[in-house]
Amino acid sequence: MSHSCAIIVCDHGLGHVRRCALMAKEREKQGERVILFAPSASVTRLQRAMPYIDGLTIQDFSTHTTPECIRQGLPQAVEWLERLPNLDDFETVICDNLPEILSRRPDATISAQFFWHDVIEGAARDYADYCDQLLVRHKPTVIGHELFAMDAVRSQPGFEPVRLYENPELVVANDSTPPERRTDLLITGGTTPAVREQLQQVIYELLQTGPEPYERVHVDMELMLEKAPAWMVKADFTVEMYCRLKAAVCRPGLGVVTDLLTVGIRPFSVYEEGNAEMLHNSLVLRMGDNEVI
Repeated sequence: MSHSCAIIVCDHGLGHVRRCALMAKEREKQGERVILFAPSASVTRLQRAMPYIDGLTIQDFSTHTTPECIRQGLPQAVEWLERLPNLDDFETVICDNLPEILSRRPDATISAQFFWHDVIEGAARDYADYCDQLLVRHKPTVIGHELFAMDAVRSQPGFEPVRLYENPELVVANDSTPPERRTDLLITGGTTPAVREQLQQVIYELLQTGPEPYERVHVDMELMLEKAPAWMVKADFTVEMYCRLKAAVCRPGLGVVTDLLTVGIRPFSVYEEGNAEMLHNSLVLRMGDNEVI
């Protein structure tokens, strides 16, 4: 019988779903039976742009993780544990970003570049203490990228560095895309509204000056104007879109950053107040010639 694995997604943004879906696909290729615990609507939305992840077994589940619930503390931040089904039949459990899984599965692996209680300004003390105590007691395996993983993650005794989870379809397409096809700009804040106002200002300035030196500007659905000029289009985040890009302005979540690095773009970052992870990612992207992928 094949090895069974549960991967539980922290659902704050599509970047988390993307990374976990690619991880699930990779483990499936190694012969494991994998169930991805994630919002089915988010997976469906992601599949439209990334058909590589089609065929995964999905358990519709949401942790409802937000900075606000982390600031509220216990029990709000961990209420998702009460809704989680029994995991006893899984030989391996991997949880995205959330150390509280260790209260249910002390042997769980944590996939993390950051811990919420470490990066969110005003994180509740009781939640932070709860997570830190679980990490100290169980010393879990923690997997994360060597550069993008923050100090609180890299300092864990069980930390194991891994590469970024690239979309294999994008890798292949990027290798065959000639430089002259790279003509476009991407403006994206992801699915969270944290930097929407700053990006709207960027779009307003482009409306005044025009898109040059870019042919087209791809913007988030949430940022798209009702009456947009012909050179402004809704971003679909497909392989084709990424392979047309020459530059990007974005909230530097690791999902979109990974796809941009895959096509050779270090984006211009828009800062998000009160989120140390975004600042950390921005600093990593400014590290000159250091290889991050």
